[in-house]
Parts: sequence; structure tokens; C-alpha cells
Amino acid sequence: MTPWRVPFPKFGVGPGLERCALVARELGFDLGEFGQSAAVIVGSNGKGSTAAMSASVLGETSQSVGLFTSPHLFALNERFRIGDDDISDDELADHWNRVSCAIETCGVAETIGGFEFLFLIAASWFKTRECAFTIWEAGIGGRLDPVKLISASNLALTALDFEHTELLGDTLADIALEKIAASPRGARLFVSERAAPADSNVRDAIHAFCLEQSIHVEFVSPSTSAPPLFGEHQSGNVALASKLARALAHMSEEQVAAGLAKTHWPGRLEVLSREPLVVIDVGHTPDGVSVALDGFRELSGARDRVLVCGVSHDKDVAAIVDRLAPSFDDIVCVSPAHKGAPAAQIAVHAQRANPRAEITLAESVADARTIALAKTKSGAIYVAGGLFLAAEFKAVHLGRDPGALVFF
Repeated sequence: MTPWRVPFPKFGVGPGLERCALVARELGFDLGEFGQSAAVIVGSNGKGSTAAMSASVLGETSQSVGLFTSPHLFALNERFRIGDDDISDDELADHWNRVSCAIETCGVAETIGGFEFLFLIAASWFKTRECAFTIWEAGIGGRLDPVKLISASNLALTALDFEHTELLGDTLADIALEKIAASPRGARLFVSERAAPADSNVRDAIHAFCLEQSIHVEFVSPSTSAPPLFGEHQSGNVALASKLARALAHMSEEQVAAGLAKTHWPGRLEVLSREPLVVIDVGHTPDGVSVALDGFRELSGARDRVLVCGVSHDKDVAAIVDRLAPSFDDIVCVSPAHKGAPAAQIAVHAQRANPRAEITLAESVADARTIALAKTKSGAIYVAGGLFLAAEFKAVHLGRDPGALVFF
């Protein structure tokens, strides 16, 4: 596939909805037209998994389902999917050019953000292909996220964590309100109990907001069915996905179960090999890392464990390493080529969090993989700390050049 390079900075000159709405009108459609057959997923963790499961379940209706998610592991095309297929290079080029021309015509090339650009490509493609349903994963927030323009009839809030606090607020209640503000008046909002436990101030804040905005809110307990993706935390996402799909289409229990079973979502406790067990995870917030680690413990059982740890320099390095390091006696620290914090910095935090651990610094992700494999022949290797480490490690594992990966 073509190594697409987004020609705009990720967030442009800052959050805002006017640019996207203006460009969509230039493209000849109103984004709100998606609303009645659309679902939007907001949250700090679990958005992509919930979106993928929702789309997979709706696929059992035999109607076309568009799915827009972020980020991607290997190719930008992964962010845009209809049914089981990512957008082709030819179709991506077509809609890339359409949206680029509309941006120039509207005079917002100097202000629009890369995420807005990709969102508009998804909207243009889904509109052209006349998708019966569309599923949209929000970016950072909700109130000023492009997905708000969808005016989705159904939304879900997955899990919350302290992230982008300079934009979203300093408390979980503030963050929750920023995210659920993607909801239009009269919408239906499904909230994971993991995001808003009973008797919490987060739940109280959500209740008050929904009452004011005439939004029907339902707090959703984790599913008792076995999730299609590894990790107990996925039970909450299963429950949300099932609710969203059944709110959009009349579906039997058998259809829901069949759709869930077909879900494929790379990078989330993804098993790369069984002997030794090698697992990668893209979690990049402290809470996301913690819940994924629980899933890895379940997968690895009593095996000896080696951690390969690399964190992006713009994340909370100390907090993420603090959640991971105490569970491993062998830790290989590495700086991913894309936005990686220095391996030595990760090592300092790892040693502080787990003084008994043997710490090794790797020169590259390929070197980290070699070191980890040498440390265990029949044990388990866990690759965790962020998206870029997971993607680069998987690339090396598959014999690809991690330096050729293109993100933002």
C-alpha cells in the first residue's frame, strides 16, 4: 500500500467544528445526514475495540457498514473500512484529492487539522458508497471533535482516564462531560459502568448533563459472554457494542453473537506467536495499560515473563512504566523510532518501580526483540507501553522495516 503522508498538522490551529462543516458543504453533503443510522464512540480507552465489534455485529444484517477508527498500525488505509475491507489505494487517492480540493476552495488549508482531513475522507467515501450504517470513533474529546457533526442517534462512552487534560479538564467528571458532549439533543447514550461506577461523581455529572440535554442515558454492565478479544476489560466493550448495534438495527441474539465472534482488531493483546508466547498491546494511558496487563497475565499463566517497554515522549512515561514494571523480573527498555522517549529514561522509571528487576537497554526495537527472545525460550514476552512500540515490534516480527511506517 502507498505510504500516505497527511499534509496537515494533527490538530491544525486548534479544536473547532466550523472548518469540517464548511468543507463538507463544499463536498455537497451535510454530515448530520449520517445521524440516524450512525453510532459514535467516545472515551479514553476501548473506543476502537467497541467500534470494531459494533461494525462486525451490524455486518450480520448483510448491509454495508462503514467504520472510521484511529490510529492505524501499518497503513493509513486501516482507518477506513466498509465491511471486511479497508479502503483501497485507488479509492483513498480519489477521496484524498476530493477533500484536498474542497479544503483549498474553502480557504482553510492553513488552519485545518490532519484528523479533520481524515474524518472528511471517511465521510466522503461512506457517502459515495451509500453505507447503510456508519460507526465513528472519536478522536480526543467530543464537544469539539468532528464526530459531533454526525449528530449520531446513538453514542457510547467506554472508559475514562486522565489524558489531554489541558483540553479536556483536570477531573474524570470534566473529561466525561467533554466527551459525551458529542451527543445531540434527544440522542441515546450508553455508558460503560467502568467509566461511571454507581454512586460516583462522574455518574452524577453525566446524569445532570443528559437531563439538561434531553439525552436518554443507560449505564451498561459488562457482558457475561466471553469477549471475542482477549482481556476481561473487553466484556464492557462487548456490552456497549451489542447495545449500539441493536439500537441501530433489529438483530437476534444469534446475529449479535455471530458478529462478535467475527471481530478482528489487531494490536489489542494481539498474540504474535505461541512458543514463546509473544503479545503486543497498543495501550497508551495508565489505566489502559493496567487493564491490558491483567489480560496478559491471564494469557501467560505461570510462564516466565519478559517485558519489552517503550513509551511515546508525549505520554505520561512515569505513570505507564509504574503500572507495568512491578509485574516483570526481566525488562527490556527501548525507544521506538516514532516519538519514543529515551530508553534510559524508561529504565530509570522501571528500576524505581521494580528494584529487583533486571533492566536491559536496547538500541532499537529489532534489538529489543532479539534480546527478549534470548531471555526466554518457552516463556512469555509482553510488548507494551504504546502504539508505536507495538506497531514497530510487529513490523520487525513480520520481517518488515519499522522505519518505513508512517503515522502523523
